[in-house]
Amino acid sequence: MTELLRQEIEQIFDLKIVDEQYYSWGESYWLQLDPNGRKARRTVSIVNIYPNTEQKTHTHPGYEEIIFGLDGESVHWCNGRKIVLSKGKVGYIPAGGEHCILNTSGEIARMMSIVYPTMPIELGEPSNIDDIELWEVSQLINLEAISAKFAKSVRLAVTLVDQDGILLTSPKNFPAFCNLCLHLKKGDCILNTPRCCLGTDKALTVFRCLFGVYAIQSPIIINDRILGCLGCGYGRVISPSVTEQKELEAVFECGELELARKAYSELEIINRNHLQAVAETLSLVGASLVQMIIHSAREKQVSSYKLSLMEEKRRQAELENALSEARLKLLESQVNPHFLFNTLNTIAQMSLMEGAETAASLTYALSNMLRRSLGDNHNLVTISDEVTYIKDYLLIQQTRFPDRFEVEINLTPEVTKVQVPFMMLMILVENAIQHGFKNIRWPGRLIVNGRLAGDRAIFEVIDNGTGVPEDVVNSMKTLKSSGTGMMMHEGIGLKNIYRRLEHYYGNQAKFTIEAHGEQGTRVVIEIPCGSSEGGEMECIS
Repeated sequence: MTELLRQEIEQIFDLKIVDEQYYSWGESYWLQLDPNGRKARRTVSIVNIYPNTEQKTHTHPGYEEIIFGLDGESVHWCNGRKIVLSKGKVGYIPAGGEHCILNTSGEIARMMSIVYPTMPIELGEPSNIDDIELWEVSQLINLEAISAKFAKSVRLAVTLVDQDGILLTSPKNFPAFCNLCLHLKKGDCILNTPRCCLGTDKALTVFRCLFGVYAIQSPIIINDRILGCLGCGYGRVISPSVTEQKELEAVFECGELELARKAYSELEIINRNHLQAVAETLSLVGASLVQMIIHSAREKQVSSYKLSLMEEKRRQAELENALSEARLKLLESQVNPHFLFNTLNTIAQMSLMEGAETAASLTYALSNMLRRSLGDNHNLVTISDEVTYIKDYLLIQQTRFPDRFEVEINLTPEVTKVQVPFMMLMILVENAIQHGFKNIRWPGRLIVNGRLAGDRAIFEVIDNGTGVPEDVVNSMKTLKSSGTGMMMHEGIGLKNIYRRLEHYYGNQAKFTIEAHGEQGTRVVIEIPCGSSEGGEMECIS
C-alpha cells in the first residue's frame, strides 16, 4: 500500500490503519474503529484468507471476536462448533476459544474482524477445584465451628493447618505445653516443621514428637494434592520417661525450663483405645471435609459461572453495538469512494473545459489510482495493467517534482502479458521516489526493466538514489527465518512483496536487493511464467 493511498483511505473512511500483517494463510489490515483514539480497546480489521489455505488452531487469550463475511466463503471451527462464513454472515469467537480457519475454495475469502479485549475480573473464590487452597476454603466453610464441635465430641485438642503449617483455626482444647512449643518454636511436629509429617504416602498417621506427645494427623487431599492437615490428640500415652526429661533440658533454655516442666507435667494421658477410636473418626471427618470442600467450591463455581454469563451477555450487547457501528462504516466506505470518483471526474471535466489540461490529467490519474485500489479484488494483474497504474502515479509525482528525476520503462512485448501480484512493481517504484530520491543533489534516474528468459519472467527496478538503508537490508536477510521486523514504511512494502511472492510462487520466486554502483539500489524479482509447486522462497540481500 502506497503512502498516498494510505492517506487517502484514512481521510475517506475516517479510520486509522494501525498495522498490516502478512501470514502464509492470508493478510490482515488493522483499523482503529475510533479515529480519535477514545475507544482504543476495540479494533477492526479486514482479513484476506488465501485460497486453499488453513490457519492452524489457536487460542483467543483475553479477547473476543465477531467475524463478518465480506466476500467469498471461509469455514471457522470454534470449540468444536462449525461456522460457515459467507458474505453478510456473522460469527462469534469467545475469549479463550480454540479457533481455526479454512478456505477450501479457489478464491480469496474476505471478512471483517472486530476484536474486543475482555477485562480480567479478580475473584475472591477459586474457579477451579485443582487450584483451591485450604485458606480459601475457610472463607467458604465455617471450619472454626466444625473443628470446635469435633474437639468437644472427642474431648481432645484439634488443629487445622494448611500445607505450610499455618493454623487456619484457633486450636481447641490445646494443652499449655504445646502452646509453649508453638510460641518458642521448639517442637518437631507439623505446627513447627510443616513438611515433617506430610509423607509421600499421604495416609493418616499417628505422630510422636521428640517429647513423647502423640497427635493423629489426617491429610486433606483433593485431586492427589495435599491442601493441609487435620490434627487431633496432643497428649501423652505413658508417664514421662528419663529420656524425655533430658530432651526438655536440652531444648529449653534456663529461663524457659521451669515453665516447660510444669506444662509438660500437666499433659493429659490419652488412653490408647481412645486414641485409636479417634483416629478412625478423624479419617471419616477428613473424608467428609473433602466432600464439603468440593461441594462448596462447585457451588461457588456455579455462582461465578452465572455471574460470568451475565457479564458475557453485557459484553455481547456491546459487541452487537460495535458490529452495527462497523456495518455502518462498511456502508459508508461503499458510498464514499463512489461519491469521490464522481467528484474527481467532475473536477477533471471542468478543468478541461477551462483549459487547465495539467489539472485535468492529474485528477484523472488520481481517480484511476483510487478506483483500482478501492475497487474489486486484485489478486493477479498483467504487467500491462501494473504499468498503467505506475504511469498514473509517475504523472502525479513528476508534476509535483518536475526536475527531480526521469523514468525509463523497458518491457518486451511478451512480458506485458505476464500476471504478477497487484502493485508488485508499484511499491518498488514508490520506494525509489519517496526514499531513494529524497534530498539528493543530482538528477534522479529510475529504470524499470522486464523481459522473459525461458519459462521465467525477470523484472528490475534500478535507481541512482541514496541507496537502501542497512537496517532494511538486515531485515530482509532475516525475514525468511523469523518472519518479523521491518516496521518502517519501506520495510512494510518489501515485506508485502516478499509474502505475496512466497504465497503465489513458493520457492520458484527470487527476490534480490543489492547496491547499484557507487549510489543507488537494484531490486530484481524473478518468477515463473506458469504455476509452481510451492515451498520456501529464496530471499537475497
